[in-house]
Amino acid sequence: HSAVRIWQIAGGQIRSTLMGHDNKILTVKFYNHSQRAVSGSHDRTLRLWDVRTSKNMRTIFARSSCNDLAVLSDSGTSIVSGHFDKRLRFWDDRQDTSSYEMLMDGRITSIDLSSCGKYLVCSCKDTSAIKFIDLKLNQAIATFTADGLRIGEQTRCSFSPDGQYVAVGSTDGHIYLWNTRTLKREDIPKSHNSMVPAIRWHPFGQAFISLEKSKRFFVWSNTDL
Repeated sequence: HSAVRIWQIAGGQIRSTLMGHDNKILTVKFYNHSQRAVSGSHDRTLRLWDVRTSKNMRTIFARSSCNDLAVLSDSGTSIVSGHFDKRLRFWDDRQDTSSYEMLMDGRITSIDLSSCGKYLVCSCKDTSAIKFIDLKLNQAIATFTADGLRIGEQTRCSFSPDGQYVAVGSTDGHIYLWNTRTLKREDIPKSHNSMVPAIRWHPFGQAFISLEKSKRFFVWSNTDL
């Protein structure tokens, strides 16, 4: 659990194994045209990697277990990490200290960046809420909650490709979806029988896939929404 493995899509072979973390790795993101990667771990560090040489370029002590990452600029000059201590931390990959922090109202299990790069969402376990953040204002402009929504340790929230929707799964098997323009929740029928930790959208936005802990998945189209 403490190594990053990179596969080549063609042939499915492991291209490289990146070693250095002392505990399980919870998130990895590519940047700089996939020439570099940043990983976050339960060991409370972020590690920056040169993908071509497999070299660990920098290790940053982040002060808390990192559950997810987002790259706000492909150059790496703006990376955001979400942590167990309820904080979002903003980083420049050339520096060892965060440039800015935001305190949320719960342990952060995931973060996601809108395609336009202007907004961020993060899921908070303690309050079972999704924070909708304006990055220009550096503040939450809405909080998405619902009766029955329960966010687990592994829950991942996700923007639709056009940024119009935010989706998240619940520990009770429900999927919750909000319209970011109206800030209202859309109804989705329950199909899962166990926890839904992850949802991912089709790149063109016409559909998304939801995965439950019992290893079943469902594909949803716009006609289901």
